[in-house]
Amino acid sequence: MTHEFRLKNTTRSASTGLISNISFTIVSILDGVDKYTGKYECNTPGSVDDDGFIAYDSLTSSDLLGFINKYGGDDGANNGLNTYQTINSASFAEVLKPPTIINDLPPNVGMGPIIV
Repeated sequence: MTHEFRLKNTTRSASTGLISNISFTIVSILDGVDKYTGKYECNTPGSVDDDGFIAYDSLTSSDLLGFINKYGGDDGANNGLNTYQTINSASFAEVLKPPTIINDLPPNVGMGPIIV
């Protein structure tokens, strides 16, 4: 299974450029055929005084993915990308499960009127 991150938008302070939220989707692809898209948001706490602060106009896609990796995981463990991939994969697995109950008619029974 492969995963494609697609960045959608950010929420930021107009005065400082500090990003507080990143919206994105993940497209999980199984065998190049089946696809599942999940929508996610990642809160990005921080301050313009933090070491390594990058001005908004200088940010790249890699920087935003780095924020998702840093803040999207468990307790700052820098595993956010894996966390979101795991969540998306689990949702995809649910979609791919065969149904346990099926509502239909046997193949030799039509839906037309039955005259008795």
